[in-house]
Amino acid sequence: MNARILAALALAAAVLVAGCESTPSKPAPPPPPPVPTPPPLQEAPAPVRAQLHAEIAAGFYERGQMEIALQELDLAMKLDSRNAKVYNVYGLVYAMLGEEAKAQANFQTAIELAPTDSEIRQNWGWFLCTHGRAKESLGEFDLAVRNPLYKTPDVALVNAGKCAAEIGDARRAEEYFRRALAFNPNNLNAAYGLSLLAYRQARLDEARALIRRVVQQPSPPAEALYLGMCIERKLGDHPSEASYVSQLRKRHPDSPEARAVPPGVCE
Repeated sequence: MNARILAALALAAAVLVAGCESTPSKPAPPPPPPVPTPPPLQEAPAPVRAQLHAEIAAGFYERGQMEIALQELDLAMKLDSRNAKVYNVYGLVYAMLGEEAKAQANFQTAIELAPTDSEIRQNWGWFLCTHGRAKESLGEFDLAVRNPLYKTPDVALVNAGKCAAEIGDARRAEEYFRRALAFNPNNLNAAYGLSLLAYRQARLDEARALIRRVVQQPSPPAEALYLGMCIERKLGDHPSEASYVSQLRKRHPDSPEARAVPPGVCE
């Protein structure tokens, strides 16, 4: 083989080597990380589950499903017999069912377990008020609103106002209603209570202004429309009186207030 052929072969070999070096092969991708094994499911502690059942029971109570509420409370009781909320809701349910002795016993146990719980105090106070012990109930409402962490003191204050009015203490009732409005200006129950007190004391302009706040809501209750009618009748504003009568008959045709319109004797 002559020198020219050998040189050509050497050049071709150099080109092949250079080509191989310019396109290196891609490295293999790393293997995926192993999937971690999930930890075994752990059941929530018994007190947590008891609280959950108590809250579910409260929901059924609010919907009027007392039998299911009692079932949830029984489950909660088995999990934690020291949960004050369980006894509180038991008290509400038994009160609704007319089992007064059971209701009272459960409310009292709830208070023993959580004496500073404002919700329990408010519910116990309302039970007392609606069971012939209105004067005694006022102290419970006062204890409820004394707690600075209570989120809805206007609820307890309105109920205290209703109970004070029931025992004829108009001054104290007005004070409670005004405190409720000071905390929550949109509390229409407080505005209605104040309007009714003002009407009974012949402060008719004040009563009118307050009741108008109530009836401006989308669905004013029958008692508010009836009070508005009576206020306008006393003021001699017959078109406004007729407007209240029309709304009452249209919105609440089957209500006692609508049936009382003819002759519609106002107190």
